[in-house]
Amino acid sequence: MTPNSHNVRYHFLICGNTRPSDSLLPSCGPQGGSAIADAFRQGVARRGWPAGVKVTATGCLTPCLLGPNLVVYPEGTWYSGVTVSDVEEIIAAHLDHGAVVERLRMPAEARLW
Repeated sequence: MTPNSHNVRYHFLICGNTRPSDSLLPSCGPQGGSAIADAFRQGVARRGWPAGVKVTATGCLTPCLLGPNLVVYPEGTWYSGVTVSDVEEIIAAHLDHGAVVERLRMPAEARLW
């Protein structure tokens, strides 16, 4: 199956992982991941849920120390340190301009794969 086999233009995947309180690593959920996912859903809904746009809260996306994290497919753009106030900028960049929000883009060396 190819990334666009279901006509997905943009799929925003937002980490909402929550680790146990005694974990040595932070997790995106308590750092705002769940609120960010909600803000994405609301932002896309305000645009009438354009065809081919999906929003999904996920489990761990791995670069925990940089979170909250999200990735936009099919192009594979990774963002880190995202806040609710960044959501509309990210949505507009991708949906309106086919662009990336460079100030939030995760450095390639931070990705573990």
